[in-house]
Amino acid sequence: GLLREGARRGVLAPQLAAGPVHHAHMLLIFVQSGALEGGAAQCSALRGGAAAGLVSSPAAQHAFRPPGRSAVRLQEWAARPAWESADMPTYDYRNQTFPVILAGMRRCREDRGAIPALLEQLVERDFFSYFPVNLITPCMYFPSGDAGCEMATCEIRAARERDIPPAVIARDREEYNFLIDGWVSKDMPSDFTEYFDLRESASRNTGYNGQRVWRFIHTNLCFQKRLQQEEMGWKRDFNRLVSGMHAVVDCEIIEDIGRNEEGRCEYRRRLRDEPGSILNLYYAYMLTLSAIREVSKGPSFESCAYLGDASIPPLMRALTSDDLLASDSVQSAAASLRAHASSPDFAVWKLRLRTRHLKLIMGCVECNVCKVHGTVLVIGLASTLQVLLGDDGSRDATQPAEERPDPLKLDRVSLGSLVATAAKLSRACATVERFREFDGEDLSQAYFGAPRPHADPS
Repeated sequence: GLLREGARRGVLAPQLAAGPVHHAHMLLIFVQSGALEGGAAQCSALRGGAAAGLVSSPAAQHAFRPPGRSAVRLQEWAARPAWESADMPTYDYRNQTFPVILAGMRRCREDRGAIPALLEQLVERDFFSYFPVNLITPCMYFPSGDAGCEMATCEIRAARERDIPPAVIARDREEYNFLIDGWVSKDMPSDFTEYFDLRESASRNTGYNGQRVWRFIHTNLCFQKRLQQEEMGWKRDFNRLVSGMHAVVDCEIIEDIGRNEEGRCEYRRRLRDEPGSILNLYYAYMLTLSAIREVSKGPSFESCAYLGDASIPPLMRALTSDDLLASDSVQSAAASLRAHASSPDFAVWKLRLRTRHLKLIMGCVECNVCKVHGTVLVIGLASTLQVLLGDDGSRDATQPAEERPDPLKLDRVSLGSLVATAAKLSRACATVERFREFDGEDLSQAYFGAPRPHADPS
């Protein structure tokens, strides 16, 4: 009856047109649409079923509010916190690390041959394409409920259970252990977690406005204090990595728009004229490549069967032995990160805390395709830091080696996300180069952003 009513009011038509939808998702779509105007009392028929918890929760009760409450809501939000209107920070740090990243970026630009092709071949394999994501996790950082993008563009179709290799599900169910204060936690297999195949659901320009989520990330999760001090290089490194993650999303959007006038304008606004954006994109790319090479030194690298896919080990060996990954220019980025981590002021727990929050804030993203791809990106970058810095931040903990976790031993989701993230970064760098040529502007602007009159020397 609820579904028929939703169809009659035109609430569920876009979702139904997009393909099979999980029952819980259907209920939440119906609830969040405000289709039941009389309040939660009209859902008494649901209270005895499995959906009772969903409908009786505070979030669901709010979703059932009758019309005419918008004025109250606006009044409640009148006194918003300072971050809602704060200036967005930039991450154009011109310190000793700047020439290191620049040299690595030039090396990556010169060698665009084998690495991108190998990464693309790997992400076509099941091991690196299926990821479990819970799409109905709540937003715990600010009041949500704003209108998201149109479901036709933002919705992503979950993989059918019969299409998911049983070995993927079996391994993910076995690898559920994690450190409470580790770098990141994944969505565990459950009734509310679905698998998504990135080969079937590419990231694209959905039209969703995620500025509020990005504003929270840049003003609350990125470091803001003491950034000019030399010993705070580890803070600047984290900010660069988040900036590189943002640049990946921007590149995926403009690539979907295409090389036309709109694409040119968006390229300039999002990347070329955003200080540090392109340089930080290459920085993140170099770190992920270094992490992949580091993983190959672990004891489990050669023994990994990759779910029985015999085509993967030769590709991984070719990738990790490529000259680009071993080059000093690329490895210098990871060396700089580790050098900054040796500072007496370095607090690895602050990095781990922020990567965990980066994962959790994906619950505030109201575009499902963006949420899935964002989740993979966050886990991939967190895995990068775990491999390069270790769980304690230095890889040389005082406790006996047999008693501490091996940072090179990643579970299937973490290793898959690491390689998938490297592939995303590789594509993003290629997008930058294509748009740089299309735009025809000076290289210095394309790499460093629009020049500023008083660039911060740190």
